[in-house]
Amino acid sequence: MKKIVFALLVTSFLSHAQVGDQPIIDMHLHDYTEQTYFTAPAPDGTMAPKDYKTYKEELLKALKENNIQKAVVSTIGGPNTWDNDGIMIPGYYTNSPPNDTIAFKELIESGKLKVFGEIGAVYDGHTLSDPEFEPFLKICERYDIPVAVHTGGGPMNITYRCCPNFRIRFGDPYTIEDVLAKFPKLRIYMMHAGEVFYENALRLMLQYAQLYTDLGVILWVDKQPMDYAEQFLRKAKKYGLMDRIMFGSDQMVWPHAIEKSINQLNSYDFLNEEDKRKIFYDNAVRFLRLKE
Repeated sequence: MKKIVFALLVTSFLSHAQVGDQPIIDMHLHDYTEQTYFTAPAPDGTMAPKDYKTYKEELLKALKENNIQKAVVSTIGGPNTWDNDGIMIPGYYTNSPPNDTIAFKELIESGKLKVFGEIGAVYDGHTLSDPEFEPFLKICERYDIPVAVHTGGGPMNITYRCCPNFRIRFGDPYTIEDVLAKFPKLRIYMMHAGEVFYENALRLMLQYAQLYTDLGVILWVDKQPMDYAEQFLRKAKKYGLMDRIMFGSDQMVWPHAIEKSINQLNSYDFLNEEDKRKIFYDNAVRFLRLKE
């Protein structure tokens, strides 16, 4: 009995050490302003930090404890302005096409926009292939700015709570195919790996060699999307797509989701250490063109 207990303790220690030692790039974080921050329970019952100041403290602590080297963060309510030792890569959150190309270019040129996304087009009844997005995608291609688009569904009853034009079908990865065809040099990644449409995400990645994905919320939020994550990864490994999958926690107002995501990915015994390193770090370094 003592040997079993000791073995379990050693396994737990090694697993924790592995998480701490593995450098990670989180391709999918959210931030807020004092006005847009909100509190709510996570699906596991954990309540969000009581206020924005506490949230920022807990998020930074989670980033450091989990060895997050870089994080793409899209701020709801404005561009990211944190003094964060260079960890945060500023994204651009929107559910609808922007309306000012000049202001958009100024954000890029000032360094306040380094990733165009998260684009949650599905929530406003859009797809990335809508003509209104095209001028901004042209700018991104010209300036070599990556684009991050939400795929899959959303929270229960979101249609009634905030987003009357939301439809799950707009989250199908196939809706971005026109963009891939028109902009072959555009760096683009799907968020959530297609979620319920994960097989379409795989097919699209096999068709378009420039297309990447992050895993996002499907690693931790609930049982059904977690099933999608496992099936997606099993098939991606089978199809030789491990070089274009990136880690993303989709940490919203629950910093503990970062560690939950990491632990879930590490729990997949069908992925070897090389696979996990690619997902956690190497693929994102290549996609973001970072200097190691």
